[in-house]
Amino acid sequence: MESETRSEPAYSGGKTSYSETISTERRYAGFWIRCGATLLDGICLQTVFIIFHLMLGYSLLEPPFAISMLESFLACVYYIVMTVIWGQTLGKMALGIKVIRNDGAPNTWGIIILREVIGKFISGIIFCVGYMMAGWDDKKRALHDRMFATRVVRVNK
Repeated sequence: MESETRSEPAYSGGKTSYSETISTERRYAGFWIRCGATLLDGICLQTVFIIFHLMLGYSLLEPPFAISMLESFLACVYYIVMTVIWGQTLGKMALGIKVIRNDGAPNTWGIIILREVIGKFISGIIFCVGYMMAGWDDKKRALHDRMFATRVVRVNK
């Protein structure tokens, strides 16, 4: 398990000054734990979508195109909102990992929207090599983490 101890600016509650410094230890989350979190998120989302299909009487195997597009949009919103507000999706919460910015500042809507939409699309476009990078990078960064200066770290419990 890779870790890094460093002193970094503490975010000052929305103010632009970074006057305090704190000592933090980052324990990076690797490929497999991130994969597990994604699997748990998929199970949660699919459970909601199956209930939705059953309530409305749509086929589970061949839903209308509009419903499929709506579900894709809602899944994207889920990842963005959860990551901006809590830094974690339900799967990441269950496995004790969190998305943080390199500079220690809180996640912003712009960075996370770009990371979740553009970055993850690019990470998956060529045989998911961008995702697999988290397995061999020394700081466990996937391509979308490198692109938007984020890290996935283990949360101290």
